[in-house]
Amino acid sequence: MMTRHTRNAPNATRRGALALGLGAASLSLAAPALALSPSEAEAFVDGVIADLRGIIDGGDAGPAGAARFLALLEEKAAIDAVAKFAMGRSWLDMSGDQQTAYGSAFRTYISQTYQSRFGEYAGEDLIVTGSLDAGSKGVLVKSLLKRPQAEDIVVEWLVSDRSGAVLLSDIVFEGVSLAITLRETFGGMVETRGGDIDRFIADLAASKGA
Repeated sequence: MMTRHTRNAPNATRRGALALGLGAASLSLAAPALALSPSEAEAFVDGVIADLRGIIDGGDAGPAGAARFLALLEEKAAIDAVAKFAMGRSWLDMSGDQQTAYGSAFRTYISQTYQSRFGEYAGEDLIVTGSLDAGSKGVLVKSLLKRPQAEDIVVEWLVSDRSGAVLLSDIVFEGVSLAITLRETFGGMVETRGGDIDRFIADLAASKGA
């Protein structure tokens, strides 16, 4: 069973957090003053981990499991902002209908991606270890995936309340940002299709996730 435990850690300076180079820093969100505290962000991630544990331990696979992951993302993540960021400059070239179709395809893709990524770690402990102040980007909550038969994995969660609600805007596996990975992947897909956005959207909708 995936379990969760927490302990507080001192906050790092904003300069130190910016050095992480997280893709979520470029998300198109309004920027009111942040009210989110590190302890609140850690509690939020603790709840997300509990929800993930319920999905993974429930043994749902295929469409049923992906649907549960999607429901979790819709509730806990800034999914529209991440989708827009992942398209980069291509977003500006898309019509309203294309943006709508892409949003639907993105949700299918990202839910299957999360399902596959976290499903690999069923039965292992995911432990919140502290947090870093990421300045205007929010709070970076740090966790450790304990793997008895392999090396532990560092998983970091960027949490922000810039949209008016506390939401997850990025997940970083061992220093690799999911938001940046999506942007690079989608950019490559558009490029190999000669900039054909409709073809890209169709292929994204038909894919099985990363």
